[in-house]
Amino acid sequence: MGTAPEPGGQDSQTPGQQPPVNPAYGFPPASGYGYPPQMQGGYGYPPLASPAEPDWYALAEHNERANKRKRLVRVAIGAVSTLVVAGIVAAAVVLYKPGGDSPTDKASTSADQAANCVAPTAAPSKASNDLRLGSSTQVGTVEGHSGLALTLKGTTDGYAEVNSVVVNTCASFTISTVVRNTAPQEPRAAVSQGSDGFFSFYLGRGAKNQWVFKVQTAAESGKAIEALSAPTDPAATGGVDPASQWTTLTGVYDVKEKAISLYVDGVLAKTTPVTGILSTNGPIEIGRARFKSHWVDAWGGSIADVQVWDQALAPESVAQLAKTRSAGDTAARATWFRF
Repeated sequence: MGTAPEPGGQDSQTPGQQPPVNPAYGFPPASGYGYPPQMQGGYGYPPLASPAEPDWYALAEHNERANKRKRLVRVAIGAVSTLVVAGIVAAAVVLYKPGGDSPTDKASTSADQAANCVAPTAAPSKASNDLRLGSSTQVGTVEGHSGLALTLKGTTDGYAEVNSVVVNTCASFTISTVVRNTAPQEPRAAVSQGSDGFFSFYLGRGAKNQWVFKVQTAAESGKAIEALSAPTDPAATGGVDPASQWTTLTGVYDVKEKAISLYVDGVLAKTTPVTGILSTNGPIEIGRARFKSHWVDAWGGSIADVQVWDQALAPESVAQLAKTRSAGDTAARATWFRF
């Protein structure tokens, strides 16, 4: 039976080899001889490993890379935000109109009319039968005038309504008629055009017994612009030998000049500035007008030679019209009750 080796002697167990259990006593080996190698600090086993020292240089480099990525992300977000804001500002500049008008405002100016224009939708007619007559309207010859004429009594059932839409009020036009007035007072509409609510233009006699060519600049009260004749015209007052008082009235709207003009018997009576006209596509009304959704200013007397041009006639053409009932080489777009 051998003896136990001396601690640290030549007969000690080989490193990494578990020492045997003492067969004599049946107990576990003594401290230092039978415990797991990782808990032994001597006797041929490797020393216990100490915690590793952090690699400060590697950590710093990693940190720098992370920060660099964050800076790049912030720069990219800032650039996108700048582009978005710039786009919003640009859109606001395009949509905003100086003076406080919003993009949906419909101002009555010649610049806006192209966008807000309601163009005629039906072909013009040169036939006198393209009309719907009121129940009291009379058609025939009238003393002092050659050709057909309407005779109206100044009542709501006296009128002639054209079945086709003729005048584009967004563009220049000329309207002319030969009239005889027998009504002593009050406004009277010889020729007009409008919509369900308001007229666009009105040619006839004004509130102060003056000949008038007036236009609406918006669909509301108080938005009419007038060109008036002198207040002493006896033909406008009525009751003075009416058979001899036939008058040629001509109204001209010139988009380029931004003005309306009234001519009486071929002579310019008045020119009035106007920025634009209410755009409508209702039919021509002979002997009445539309205002605030009501028929008003029924004509008392006779109306003939209603003519329409889709241009602003020159003064010399208007003068010739009063003498010959023709504008020379400038043909009318539509006529009614002519010869």
